Amino acid sequence: MSESLLRVVPTVPDWVPAQDAADAAAEVVSAMCPGAGELVACRYAEVTFIDQGVNFEAVGCPVCAAPLDSDWWQERMDDAYATRFATLDAVTPCCSATASLNDLEYYWPAAFARFELQVRDPGRGWLSPDEAAQVSTVLGITVRQVFSHY
Repeated sequence: MSESLLRVVPTVPDWVPAQDAADAAAEVVSAMCPGAGELVACRYAEVTFIDQGVNFEAVGCPVCAAPLDSDWWQERMDDAYATRFATLDAVTPCCSATASLNDLEYYWPAAFARFELQVRDPGRGWLSPDEAAQVSTVLGITVRQVFSHY
């Protein structure tokens, strides 16, 4: 049985909202996904990779837009995992830019976070830019979305 997740996370990986802001954001997202199976606010002890599951296609450089080799990316992920994702910076092989793994161009989007609003089987696609802005306002930080399929 397959599962889809709409995951809304802060753009700053180690940022975690106060409980009242998390609850308010969960209510807002829940209202945006009335056909959803379940909404869970997840807090992680450490920064966690919020992956896109089988939606993963490729990774690109956020500076020069060059495609990044999957072996290079996996090695950087292994290095970052060794620090429990406390260190996300890497030097890209294409243009030697220092970039956070969180800021690479993931196709489909992925992220790193200690907090996420996870909507199981959301019954819809991505939040619109206006909807994402509403969630950002309630949380007090800009958010990004990851659509995972397993």
